[in-house]
Amino acid sequence: MRPALMAFFLRRLHDRTLAEDLVQDMFVRIADMGGRTAGNPEGYIFQAAANLLRDHVRREATRSRYVQAWMEDGTLGIDTFDAERLLAARQSVSCVASTLGTLPDRTRQIFILYRLEAMPRKVIAAAFGISVSAVEKHIAKAMQALLANIEDIR
Repeated sequence: MRPALMAFFLRRLHDRTLAEDLVQDMFVRIADMGGRTAGNPEGYIFQAAANLLRDHVRREATRSRYVQAWMEDGTLGIDTFDAERLLAARQSVSCVASTLGTLPDRTRQIFILYRLEAMPRKVIAAAFGISVSAVEKHIAKAMQALLANIEDIR
């Protein structure tokens, strides 16, 4: 069936490499069928080939519209990185990391579990063997330290 499929795709696309790729995709689809065949295997294969070709044309149209929009706009609403914002972000992360490093071990662990791992306060309390109120106090202590450190930088 390979020569017939190549001819099918070449007549419609006029691109040998693309036709080869689509024939390969057809072989993958046929292999994924696991030996199940339809009543008319040749008809099924060419219908699947037509569907594959239709999908390819749609994908290329979408890609073409994207490229056209990009050429007109240039950014497509993507916020570019500038050196100043990147430096400020790195300094903020560094500030948070150093502040967390100064906290008592238990407070730091509780804060990280709560804020970064999104673990519920009740679960944290059970893991540390303390009350939920104590967990909230540890989180508040960490937040106060972070806010104080950010205020010092500004």
